Amino acid sequence: MKLTMSKEVQTEIANEGIIAVLEIESEKNAVPLAKALLEGGIKIIELALRTQAAIPSISLIASEFPQMYIGIGTIIEPGQAAMVKKENGVRFGVSPGINPEIVKETIAADLPFAPGIATPSELEQAISLGCRVVKFFPAEGMGGLNYLKNINAPYNHLGIKYIPLGGVTVENLASYAQFNPVLAVGGSWIASKDLINAQNWTEITKRAKEAKEIWQKNN
Repeated sequence: MKLTMSKEVQTEIANEGIIAVLEIESEKNAVPLAKALLEGGIKIIELALRTQAAIPSISLIASEFPQMYIGIGTIIEPGQAAMVKKENGVRFGVSPGINPEIVKETIAADLPFAPGIATPSELEQAISLGCRVVKFFPAEGMGGLNYLKNINAPYNHLGIKYIPLGGVTVENLASYAQFNPVLAVGGSWIASKDLINAQNWTEITKRAKEAKEIWQKNN
């Protein structure tokens, strides 16, 4: 069975540890946002397909900062996997939930992919489709790290890796970083929609540095 995310991509993500989750409403903010994150030490992003500016922002960031490791989030509709795979710079995709048809499309498009899971049944469905990296969402809403440890226990021997997202903050980041099955964490607090719209690049850089320091200290 073909895995939905290669070891090479897993290693790239694990080496960085922090994924900034972004919702960009105006593509004019794409380049300065990416610059602010890179200055803070974050080079992996999950750009959500929730706005009209998402697709134009991909090419702008990729052309200006080829070192940025671009992931695409909210891949939930037919055809989106193939569409984003054609964009230069896109390295992987994620979704908030698990839809077998979407997973199959990402495999056909050769797009490294991590579907979202929240229960053991969803995790087993992901495993059956070749997923060994999954997005744990909504992390805190489901019970946080303790819940993740509980659902992982029966599958730990399979080497499943998780990307917790949803309620991860500077307050609980260290705990997630210390749990070995966590590949990386995703967070929207680093560059929230309000900070992006306010073009507060200084604060975004500050939050990026803080997140990376916590990860590196605890991982």
